[in-house]
Amino acid sequence: MGIGFSVKGKGKNIVLLHGSMASKEQWHGFTQELIPRWKVITMDLIGYGKTTRSFNPDDYSLRDESEMLRSVLETTAGADESYHLVGHSYGGVVALHHAYHYPSHVKSLTIIEPMAFHLLEKNHELIQASRLMVEEIERLIGNGNGIAGAEMFINLWMPAGTFARIGEREKMLLGEGVRKMVVDFRAAVSEPLGTDDYATLPMPVCLIAGKASPPYSLGISEVVARTIPGIEFHWVDGGHFSPVSHAEQVNPLIVDFIERVERGG
Repeated sequence: MGIGFSVKGKGKNIVLLHGSMASKEQWHGFTQELIPRWKVITMDLIGYGKTTRSFNPDDYSLRDESEMLRSVLETTAGADESYHLVGHSYGGVVALHHAYHYPSHVKSLTIIEPMAFHLLEKNHELIQASRLMVEEIERLIGNGNGIAGAEMFINLWMPAGTFARIGEREKMLLGEGVRKMVVDFRAAVSEPLGTDDYATLPMPVCLIAGKASPPYSLGISEVVARTIPGIEFHWVDGGHFSPVSHAEQVNPLIVDFIERVERGG
């Protein structure tokens, strides 16, 4: 059971985590920008890309991803080395969890619309709406129509017509990936860490959100912004997938933040 990860470049460590329904390849362009000056480590989360590590959906949690990341970093960065951690969407939730449990290793934390549903009240309307969506996707999967479930997911988060323009092979891959997405959602909802826990994060934190993102993610970003003292908050054009669609805005914000942390400013 393998773990898909990549290490490129030399220098101080930057770790990039992708969101649900994606893979480490999401960061290919950004990695090329960074490697002249930084050592860039990317990893496929469980069930995505080349990570084939088995898991039990009934007891899977954010800790499974966080501990897998730690094992990769012990090998690629070194057991005692620090790193700048960047996470998008579900990868942002994993990054928050990891930063809380390994604060001495995470030099800075950048999160792009982390889907931290557990920070909302249990009966919050955003959780209820998301749960209904996930239940419908599960129904489609159960009927053998994972591709329709993937279409529902993509059309929620991306501009209208995006799924229709995707190639057939990619649609099939998304139809498989959506099976893990519903597990990701449950883990994000049931995570026991709360606002009081994340308020203690000692490292500098940067939060990035897209102006055109759906209320599902913006509502959570607003909670995160209120939760972490001293957090740096930036808006960019585009929606939830701004690291891909508006990389020319997102990437410089991340680099500038990390460079300022390195300078101690």
